[in-house]
Amino acid sequence: MENRIFIFCLIIVSAFTSCTKKNKFDVDISKSKINIEVKRLDIDLFEADINNVKNSIPDLKNTYGDFFELYNSRIINIGATSSIGYPEYLQAFITDYTINKIHDCTLAVFPTIIDIENEIENAFRYYNFYFPSRKIPGVYTFIGGFNQSMVVADSILAIGIDKYLGSDCEFYDRLEIPAYLQINMTPAKIPTDALKAWALTEFVYNDSIDNLVNNMIYQGKIQYFLDAMFPNTPDSLKFGLTSNQVKWCSQNEKEMWSYLIDQKILFSTDYMTINKFINPAPFTSGFPKESPGRAVVWLGHEIVKKYMNRNSDVTLEQLMLDNRYQKILSDSRYEP
Repeated sequence: MENRIFIFCLIIVSAFTSCTKKNKFDVDISKSKINIEVKRLDIDLFEADINNVKNSIPDLKNTYGDFFELYNSRIINIGATSSIGYPEYLQAFITDYTINKIHDCTLAVFPTIIDIENEIENAFRYYNFYFPSRKIPGVYTFIGGFNQSMVVADSILAIGIDKYLGSDCEFYDRLEIPAYLQINMTPAKIPTDALKAWALTEFVYNDSIDNLVNNMIYQGKIQYFLDAMFPNTPDSLKFGLTSNQVKWCSQNEKEMWSYLIDQKILFSTDYMTINKFINPAPFTSGFPKESPGRAVVWLGHEIVKKYMNRNSDVTLEQLMLDNRYQKILSDSRYEP
């Protein structure tokens, strides 16, 4: 397994609006042979015999393979399964009072995840259609003590299911998670977050000039990727916004773009400035408080859409591998 491990705390959304309009991403995936079985470590781990945890370890290692080692050493940080004290550390974890309360809550919210499993499988069928030579990961769920929402490593896509318990979960208030994040922490966002996490590691940001507009276009490409993986899913769910926030972006597209140009922010290479616009926030700094955080990502998505509409010969794979963000901007002829 590769040493590089990617951990994501992604935005969750509570929008449930339906979308039935057909679009160019409605391709035929009926012949896809992709089958996804989400393995639930969040359940199996707590079925271990607490009086003889050591005897349960071989079965867990056999079922979960490399992910089990990753989970122990890098997610819950109790060390390698080969260490002498490991059985004792594992027993302490699965008998911890708070961890068991979290486990009880996840069972209540997720007695089954068949719908989520089906959505993820369907998305990876689209992925296989557009990227037939790329690997499909094993998918797992885990309890991480609210530390990570998604963990990605070589051939591994793992979901921190305790980060998706619903906006009314009492634990989130105790942890003082900001309200603008809490309202998005719902089961509905798991599939799109999972594919987004995978895309962020398969198609990494790469440019010698790290400025705001390049980051906007890169994030716009990731959103365009989600369009292809979830062709009938509303933008609100894919962006992590409410339907009203998406509407606000659409109605204020020209004003947002003009502000970035007038304030000479678009080509800023200042790290703090880039983070202020790209990272999650209750609203976008410099924009009205009615704006959503990361509204500039919506603009980046519009740029990418216009680029792809003007360049119909460019495939999704070519787009995702193209790090010439300035060329994408120029060729899009974007003018809101």
